[in-house]
Amino acid sequence: MECFLHGCDYNPDQWLGRPEILAQDIEYMKEAGINEVTLGIFSWACYEREDGVYTFDWMDKIMDSMYENGIHVILATPSAGKPPWLVKKYPEVMRVREDRVRLQYGDRENQCNSSEIFREKVTKMDELLAQRYGNHPALIMWHVSNELYGVCHCKKCQQNFRLWLQHKYKTIDNLNIQYNGAFWSHIYNDWSELESPSTIGEQSLHALALDYQRFYSDLSIDLVNVEKEAIKKYCKDIPVTTNMHNLNCGINYSELAKVLDVTCWDSYPKWHCGRNEESDWEPAVDESFHYDFCRSLKKKPFYLMESTPSNTNWSDACKLKRPGMHMLSSMQAVASGSDSVQYFQWRKSRGASEKFHGAVIGHSGTNDTRVFQDVCEVGAKLEEIKKIQGAMTYSKVAIIYDWDNLRALEEQRSLKNNGKDFEYIIFEYYEALLKNYVSVDIISQCDDFSSYELIVAPVLYLFKPDTKKRITSYIETGGNFVMSAYSGLVNENDLAYESFPPYDLHQVFGVCAEETDVLCGDEDNKITYGGRSYRATYFCDLLRNQGATVLAEFEQDFYRGKPAVTKQTYGSGTAYYVASRMQEDFNYQFLSDVIDTHGIRRVLNCNYIEDVMVKERKKDGKKYLFIMNFSTKQRSVMVNDKEHILHGYECSIVTLPE
Repeated sequence: MECFLHGCDYNPDQWLGRPEILAQDIEYMKEAGINEVTLGIFSWACYEREDGVYTFDWMDKIMDSMYENGIHVILATPSAGKPPWLVKKYPEVMRVREDRVRLQYGDRENQCNSSEIFREKVTKMDELLAQRYGNHPALIMWHVSNELYGVCHCKKCQQNFRLWLQHKYKTIDNLNIQYNGAFWSHIYNDWSELESPSTIGEQSLHALALDYQRFYSDLSIDLVNVEKEAIKKYCKDIPVTTNMHNLNCGINYSELAKVLDVTCWDSYPKWHCGRNEESDWEPAVDESFHYDFCRSLKKKPFYLMESTPSNTNWSDACKLKRPGMHMLSSMQAVASGSDSVQYFQWRKSRGASEKFHGAVIGHSGTNDTRVFQDVCEVGAKLEEIKKIQGAMTYSKVAIIYDWDNLRALEEQRSLKNNGKDFEYIIFEYYEALLKNYVSVDIISQCDDFSSYELIVAPVLYLFKPDTKKRITSYIETGGNFVMSAYSGLVNENDLAYESFPPYDLHQVFGVCAEETDVLCGDEDNKITYGGRSYRATYFCDLLRNQGATVLAEFEQDFYRGKPAVTKQTYGSGTAYYVASRMQEDFNYQFLSDVIDTHGIRRVLNCNYIEDVMVKERKKDGKKYLFIMNFSTKQRSVMVNDKEHILHGYECSIVTLPE
């Protein structure tokens, strides 16, 4: 397509007895600049009211009507929401909780992904949909399931888990070694003795817990692939996707992306709920991270699959978007690499769980609302800037956010066992990079490092088999690498290395960590860097210097004088080590110095302007700077000696030669 998608989840199956509403919807969609709808996400019960009895004529009419009115369709498979008859007839399709209690019918996306009958029924449905609509002229994409999450602990899943373990470890003796089974007498004699972690059973074997999360992520991705193959059997050329929504949903998105043709994100920031009533910088940073993560999975534009034009109905506080925020938040997605702005949902449901969730058309059914006008303005803006569609984002800086590493950090018992802030530490470094106005990719430790001039790796606790070799090679051949405290302690099975951390990188970084101290509550240490004093918090690595240049030292406690920030040249590159959780002022200044030292290009060459975020996309010899003000206050930004005044919640798009 040569334009941005401006669309929504559309659920006409909730209004099949109201033809006047369906006709009105299309007129309103055209008025709002809606050029795409996502259909059928929760339509299983309408397609198949009884086992094996299918009804598609209602969808035939909707598909035809969309095409006749110039509206494209993303067609979903309905596997996320099961009809009651399925569970009544086949109770094994429901998940079993970790306490070994099977769920009753209710909610959504709570099926057992090992269930053969569930896979059979879903495959049949998907094949019928692909046969019927695969060549429909309105169809532009397939949407598999919806917002994958969760795990099952049923007997079938236990059996599959044991097979997964056998494939990974080959022998039970090897598993015992990798799990350090001699501790607490956890030595297994047979695969059948292994059970998934449980609140009424095993909770202390961290490698087992980590493996079960990996297994169920693999199982969930396999089910997505089963659905994709069912579709591709009859519809080979239409791309397939699913909507990602939460970094902690139990799915390794780096692996999921490999089976998808396009990546998508569901965006629901908590706007206007922060500590500063005049600034929405904090939720903007969080959502920027999610967008950059989704874009980085395939290094190409993604789709914003869901957002709300108004409020959610499931947050702690479901605030309305303030005037200007809908345009700004939509442009943030586009600035970050999205080729769409899409909403959940088009028309508010009259009942059930999300009846008060924001939608384009409210319960009044009218088009004279503030929300509808906001959506119209976004539609017009997307049409105005359609030449930017397909533009790429090129990053010379990356930050490592690794799914296995984060899962292992959550399982391990050390440092602080309440309030584990490891993910926030990664976000803090990301925010500092944003404030330095560099374009950032978010990668796993398995991704290719070679295209980046700077890689930042906060709390990289777990090393996969070739990680230390890849870090060494990257730095040796000219890369610049920043590593933080509590990195390189364990292998991929959470088995501690017989070494000071970071494992086997002492020569590269010129330091090793003998111990790690924890700072409680508001306790801190101090360092002086660049003539300024900064707070060190949360934890401190006690480093042994093995030749590195010391940039800052700890100034308090018994490790006063120990290195806190170091630098070492190795080969053609540079290795930096930060031995504590530093605050945002240090992170910004330190990374600014690193960026300047190594001549890394900024998308905007200036100091951070409060609440102003800048993103860049490139296409056809031009670069498009999106300058976004996440404050209610006016901001001034200079671009090539020209001043741009941004009012509150405003985005300015500046076109420049590449």
